[in-house]
This record gives sequence, structure tokens and C-alpha cells, in this order.
Amino acid sequence: MGNLGNWLREAREAKDLSLQDVEAVTRIRTRYLEALETGDYQAMPGGPAQVRGFLRRYASFLGLSPEEAMARYGQEVGEGKEEALPATPVPPRPAPAADIEITSAPWRGWTAVVIVGLLILAGLAGVWWARGAGLLAHREPAPTVEASVAATTLAVASPAPTSTVVAVTATPTFPVAAGGGVTLTLEPSEHVWVRVTADGFAVFEGMLAPDNPQTWTAEEMVVVETGNGAGVVAVVNGQPQGTLCSRGEVCARGWGPTGEIAVPPPAVPATPQG
Repeated sequence: MGNLGNWLREAREAKDLSLQDVEAVTRIRTRYLEALETGDYQAMPGGPAQVRGFLRRYASFLGLSPEEAMARYGQEVGEGKEEALPATPVPPRPAPAADIEITSAPWRGWTAVVIVGLLILAGLAGVWWARGAGLLAHREPAPTVEASVAATTLAVASPAPTSTVVAVTATPTFPVAAGGGVTLTLEPSEHVWVRVTADGFAVFEGMLAPDNPQTWTAEEMVVVETGNGAGVVAVVNGQPQGTLCSRGEVCARGWGPTGEIAVPPPAVPATPQG
């Protein structure tokens, strides 16, 4: 499988097209087209999601297979490869210690038996003497009534330990679409100007009216820019993501199939169009 950039450039030159000709139709800026043909993927501010979106659109325009473009891109950036971890050396097991033979003379065993027997006899004699002297008949005095009442009062007065229940608020997960891709719905609460880009292609630019939601879909990335983010709520794959930003703030937000992605701020401040 050859170089991706050469593959795209050769297909474009075979159609006798310049980068400016491609930009006029695909709406992909020439510097990004040139980055795709030279393999300078770091020039894409939207990262891999923007690279894939531009590749699909560029390959389709040239009459090439978008799936083959994705495969060539994955091969170049090394997607799906895992580095082999170095094997951890196993320390050698210590050799078993040599068995030590313990021998004892026969007379030592009989001596131990005699000593144990004498100790048992001495213990029995001590018990018999203590009983005769009345020492074992001593008992601890029974607790007084006052002590029992005090112990009962203390037991009643001591509060039982209570358990503390801590409420845990679950963080919602991003709603990944079953079929892939990403769907963006903008729900304006007032008249607000927005620009929407899907997979690098500008699909809308103008005013949104209150209570008139609009929806767009993309395979790799959808980006929305506005000059008044407080006037519109973004809904991605059916889940509200809140207002785009603060009132009067110029901002841009983007989403891919697996969640929100960082996008650069608008190069030119978005202004409402009359």
C-alpha cells in the first residue's frame, strides 16, 4: 500500500486539478489539502477526527475509495499497533537447603520423660495443698446494686452509632450512536447567528429563529461557531449539552462519534447577519 499523500496528489493531477479547484468544490482550505498530500497531519487543529473527515471528503471528490483512504491513513500513523512489553526477568529460585540429620543418644529421651513426669507430680501436689489451705475457695464479691444500676444507666444513655449515607451523583456518559457518527441539533431560544461545519464541509451559516431547531449529521466531526452561545442549546446524539457558551461570547465547540473534541476558536469573530 503506497504513500497516502502521493496517492491523493497523483489522483488530483490526473484530473488536471489545482488545490484551489478542489477547495472551491469541497470547501476544504488549500493549506489543509496540502497537509494531507504531504502527510503533515499535525497542521489539522481538530486532530485525527478532522483528518479523517477531510480525507473522506477529498477521496470521494477524487473518485477514490474513502475506506482505502482510511486504511492508508491508519497504516501511516500506526493505528492498531501495540508495542511489545519487555519480558520481566524471573529471579532464579534458591536451591533447597540440604537436609540436616538430627541424632540423639537414647538416654537423652528417657531423661526428658523423667523431667516431665516430675513436673506433673509437682503441679498436682501444689493444687492439693492449695485446696487444703482454702485458697481456691476464694471468690470475687458479687457486684453491688449501685454498680449494676450505674452500668445499666450508662448503657441506656449511650447513643447507638448512626450510619451516614453519602449521595453520589453519577456523571452522565456521552451518548455514543449505535451506528457511529454524530448528530447535532441546535435549539435556539432567541435569534442567534451560527456557522455549522460537518466533516470539514460548511453545511449552514446564518440566523436561527427561536423555537425552530435544526439538525445536522457527520461521520467524523461536527463543529458549530456562534457569537452568542447563551442563545442556543446544543443536543448531541439526543442528549442536551447545555448552551454553547456565555452571552455575547464568540466561541466554537465540536463533537465526534465518541465525545466532545477541542476545536480552535473562530478565526474571525462571528457577527449576526441581518
